[in-house]
Amino acid sequence: MAKKSFSDSEWQKIHDLTRTRGEEFGLPKRRPGSVVMGSFNIRKLGARDKKTAGSWQMMSLIAERYDLLGIQEVQDDLSGLKHLKNSLGKNYGMVASDITGGYPGRGASPERLAFLFRWAKVERTEIASDITYDRSSVVGTLFDHRNEFFAAFGDHNTSLDKWQLENKKRKREGKKPKAKPVVHLPEFVTFIRQPLCVSFQVTGAGGAEPYRFLAVNAHLLYGKYKDERYKEFLALVEWLVDRAKKSSRMYYPNIILFGDCNLDFRKSKTKRRVVDDFIKSMNKENLKGARAKINFPFLDIHPEQTDVFATNARLSETYDQIGLVVHDKRLPVSDKNQLAGTIGANDFDYGVFNFVDLFSRALHGKDFKALTALQKKTLLSKFEHDFTDHMPIWMRLPKP
Repeated sequence: MAKKSFSDSEWQKIHDLTRTRGEEFGLPKRRPGSVVMGSFNIRKLGARDKKTAGSWQMMSLIAERYDLLGIQEVQDDLSGLKHLKNSLGKNYGMVASDITGGYPGRGASPERLAFLFRWAKVERTEIASDITYDRSSVVGTLFDHRNEFFAAFGDHNTSLDKWQLENKKRKREGKKPKAKPVVHLPEFVTFIRQPLCVSFQVTGAGGAEPYRFLAVNAHLLYGKYKDERYKEFLALVEWLVDRAKKSSRMYYPNIILFGDCNLDFRKSKTKRRVVDDFIKSMNKENLKGARAKINFPFLDIHPEQTDVFATNARLSETYDQIGLVVHDKRLPVSDKNQLAGTIGANDFDYGVFNFVDLFSRALHGKDFKALTALQKKTLLSKFEHDFTDHMPIWMRLPKP
């Protein structure tokens, strides 16, 4: 059980506000004429008894609004994810990867990636795989950049020596040891966790052609070396775009990415524009006749907002993303982002469920940013571990 969490009475206030006014905070409304897809990093979603009943109920109140939900940070123990699926009823299906980002028996923190989906609107089809860089690509990168890697590992060995000496001293003094230094890789080699790829289709109305797509679920690198984080994100985008060039060989000619991409923009809006311009520049290229269109709506400012959405619980970063690499002309391209939510109730829209402000309003009567520093710290301490430290994002599409 989590050491800190809301009391039962506090959870009750939060649940009541979610049910009655959740849409005011960005919780997507279920509508028969549209489909809601999204992404949610649920912190260390593992054994059922590791989170409180109030936290599980809150997850269920969120997940029931989605027709397809990609979930990151699922742990090796699947009892919690199964409990969440069961709370949604028999109309929901589930698919999960095996562990990635670790090696059995070596004390790492491997994770699974998963999807929950509502059979009434979304059908799982035959494909399920991971996304990898093959051995020859990894070896080629290491060889082509061998001097940079040699320097990086040389510096790492020096820092390891210092770390060992420092920790010997700390041990003698009875102090807590410092964490082992991390290698700063000069080039992208392969994914920290292999993304999961599953094929789905959204059923059409009146015999209409379904949306058919490969759903990619990713939890990318996090760490102090931000250039490595960007390199991994761009490598994934390039992988998806390159795959789209060969659409005749793909199972489905559309790809939708759902994931925690750990993009860090708040302290550098220039960096967001650089990434956004890079994505949009790809739309100007003729992908060998394929003409796939790329759209990352969360890199744009929503028509009803003054800045890009924040997706972390501290309301400071846009870590989480939805990306479309598509051939189907019914799916939204980047030009449609400026019209999101302005055409009709069932048309294209995207957003974030800001449960942090909802928590704050339920318990303090005002938004999170209006709280004192102490109130913010206390509130965060009650849910960041028991519940999660990311807010769920979503995209609405009209039913085919």
